[in-house]
Amino acid sequence: MAFPFIFESNFETGDASEWTSETDTASQLDFPHYTELARFKKAVPFDGAFAMRAQLVGGTADAFVLQEDMNIAADAVTFAKFPIWFSPDFTGTADDTFALFEFQGAANAIQISMGARIVATTNVINLGIGELAPTSFGAAIERGVWYTVELSITLDDGASDDGTIDIYVTRAGDTEAAAVYATQVASLDQIAATHGVLGIQDHLATTTGTILYGGLVQDDARVFPTTRYRTAPQFSKSGHAFVGPGSIEAASIITEGATDVVKVWDTDTGDIDRTLEPIIELNGGNLLSFSGPRKFTKGCFVELDAGSDPKAQVFLVQGNHHPGHFGPRHHSDPAVRALGIAPRHRG
Repeated sequence: MAFPFIFESNFETGDASEWTSETDTASQLDFPHYTELARFKKAVPFDGAFAMRAQLVGGTADAFVLQEDMNIAADAVTFAKFPIWFSPDFTGTADDTFALFEFQGAANAIQISMGARIVATTNVINLGIGELAPTSFGAAIERGVWYTVELSITLDDGASDDGTIDIYVTRAGDTEAAAVYATQVASLDQIAATHGVLGIQDHLATTTGTILYGGLVQDDARVFPTTRYRTAPQFSKSGHAFVGPGSIEAASIITEGATDVVKVWDTDTGDIDRTLEPIIELNGGNLLSFSGPRKFTKGCFVELDAGSDPKAQVFLVQGNHHPGHFGPRHHSDPAVRALGIAPRHRG
């Protein structure tokens, strides 16, 4: 895995500002806080405090975000990963195949398609891949469960029709990254990809329910899935280490660039303008790390404030070795939902 990534989004801004544009004529797309998601069965962000949500209520309008920095040159190899979740009430009364992510080229011509199908007679959801639309599908997935989708892509050289797509799908909680999920799609005739599109496209009005996205990373090597509710999370984008009260053991700048600045704030909304001062401030010039427990009451937000592609890590308190300091109290799906339903501490 090379760093910095070609592109990364985690939706921790609570909007589409990480993306070039948003298309949502039917108002199906938003970026809800965990307190909003808590109103719905089993709905929580993959990690952090926010997710992207597509709510299908009976129309056919596309709803997606687009990023122009997501490019693939002819004959190049690239990888993309993103977590995805289907609501327990996701259903279709007719067979439907739809797109969830695409790489597109000039004039929005589709070069890589990843999506899903729902079969009306069985109500089964399968994920799949293809060139213009998904054509190769894997085993059924569960509703109300997060999965990490990884795509391995070799783009056609422009003459040989030798483009390929592989897909890996790892269920949250699995201890190992999954092997290939569906049969490779090969012998593709493609042009260079100029942008990536994440969201729902080409669905029928008979397909309804909610889809959550947990962010996206594109890189020139496989990135691999990320464990949820980590005890030593790393950050290459600003984001929440946890929500609700808890303590961290230490924090550090990994990249050690002279101009890197990392600040750690007590908030679960990422709204540092409402917070008087950071709990911890590190810089690559003279303070690369901090050791000693620090308590947070609202949540722990790690801001990569300045520098050239800084990267940071925080270490959560484990056990009760420090009097008055404990790890995050809300570090599981049920606990985050409970906190979201009764958000007395937010800020």
